[in-house]
Amino acid sequence: MNEDEPFLKRWSRRKVEAREGPDKVEPARESADGDVGMPGDVSLPARGEGRPQEKRELTEADFADVDFDALDAKSDYARFLAKGVPEAIKQKALRKLWASDPVFSQIEPLQEYAGDFTDAAVAVPAGTLKTAYRVGKGFLSDEEVAAWEKLGHPAEPTAVATSPAVTDAPPSPPDASVGALAATAGEAEPAVAIAQEPPDQPDVHALLRQSDTYFASLYPAASNHLVDIVALSEPHVRFLVARRGGVAVGCGALVLGTDGEAELKRMFVIPEARGLKLGSRILYALEAAAKAEGVRVLRLETGVRQPEALALYRRHGYTERGPFGTYRPDPLSTFFEKWIG
Repeated sequence: MNEDEPFLKRWSRRKVEAREGPDKVEPARESADGDVGMPGDVSLPARGEGRPQEKRELTEADFADVDFDALDAKSDYARFLAKGVPEAIKQKALRKLWASDPVFSQIEPLQEYAGDFTDAAVAVPAGTLKTAYRVGKGFLSDEEVAAWEKLGHPAEPTAVATSPAVTDAPPSPPDASVGALAATAGEAEPAVAIAQEPPDQPDVHALLRQSDTYFASLYPAASNHLVDIVALSEPHVRFLVARRGGVAVGCGALVLGTDGEAELKRMFVIPEARGLKLGSRILYALEAAAKAEGVRVLRLETGVRQPEALALYRRHGYTERGPFGTYRPDPLSTFFEKWIG
């Protein structure tokens, strides 16, 4: 071992020998001032000399020589994937690759949602693709929205019971039915009146039977919590009937409690009268009657298979809660309440 060989020189030589073999080791170079350099060392340029120039940022003009239409699956796309290539150029080249290579462009027909429907897929410049859809209005114009909102609003004012002291409306004849609604076709829109009435009337019996049939088609008997004519005739119940042209088309009941609470029951509108917002109008009348009675909180139970009813109560400020009174948890029931006083 050469004792005069510096440590760093010896360490570098052994490292090169291990990598390339002892026959390929270059002799150490000695500078004019006696410093020993490592094999393969490159002297650094003096400060300010030979400094590399800053790399210019690429633009789309740098790719003006490219014939993008001639690109196919066999073309070299490395140039377009290099660092600093404008995103628009890279996407333009990759779209040609996608369209020209059947491995990419031929989508398996059983993959129903494999298509790419984004802006980039159809090369639509950002910000130029717009939609006529508006939140809460869909694709309707302002005129169509105004016409839609007018639907179901009769021209004549509606008589609504605002307290339990409202006098009973005269019962309709026993043969009054939904058919009376059709008789007014071509005539002025019949007025709708909502008032407190006794439930023990022939046309109200028919209305409640139709309600029973409807709920029985949706829920088993154990999940139907309907009250009958006898219960609706109790002194602590306020029963309201909605009549259109004298025909009973809807109803609702307010069952008063003993501590400022009340329950809404028997809310129903016949299918032929739906679309007139009678559900909201009956609900308003029941709330007005409840306030007149000093009720502070209203509660109700309704079924999960009635999305229109669920939406109605939520829209009018009713919030979900757990079972109350004698109700028990039921996967087919939803319970609501609303504080009004």
